[in-house]
Amino acid sequence: MKKFRIFFIFLISLTPSNFLRKFSYNFFLNYKIDDNSKIGWFTFINCSNFECVNTKIKSFNLISGNFFQIFNSEIGLMNKFKDINNVNINTSKININNKFIGEKKISKDNYFFLKKNSFIKDNNYFDVTDDIEINENCSIFSYVQIWTHGFTEKRVIKKKKVIIQKGCTINNSCLISMGVQIAENSIIEIGSTVAKSILNDGFYFHKLQKK
Repeated sequence: MKKFRIFFIFLISLTPSNFLRKFSYNFFLNYKIDDNSKIGWFTFINCSNFECVNTKIKSFNLISGNFFQIFNSEIGLMNKFKDINNVNINTSKININNKFIGEKKISKDNYFFLKKNSFIKDNNYFDVTDDIEINENCSIFSYVQIWTHGFTEKRVIKKKKVIIQKGCTINNSCLISMGVQIAENSIIEIGSTVAKSILNDGFYFHKLQKK
């Protein structure tokens, strides 16, 4: 049955008409995709519950998980969402070739929240083993990595959520470690590694020195 569902979704994704793709997802899989939304060609959506309102999802995307809600937003080409229990994207934009990857063997209750007026650019990696919460008016540029799991000295898996508060900017090629919280209106400069929480707003660079 699972293999048949995957094959059927694959066929829907190849349907040449946006209207037919939406109709098929709604009618056969009980998704809730409204009239103002667009689902691109070869976008494969395999969710238990999927809701899409006033949103444009471009071609060549993979969306897989339990609960996926997206409102008034845009997802560009070639993004991948996999093994995340709960995804909520609201009035935001995700650009090209980003990966949002959970790990069922470690956590089944993980979530990814992208709140209003936020932007994710290109070629980023989000380890959603634990929760990632990106609040309003944030900008995440390219080649950023956010990690929510790691290992102890005895090779035991550990995980902690990452929270980015309102108005933050994460510039290119930054690395954010598990358990980190970043204070409102912080700016993380290019190539910085954030290994501990930032409690006060400011301009941070490299080894978290503050200007």
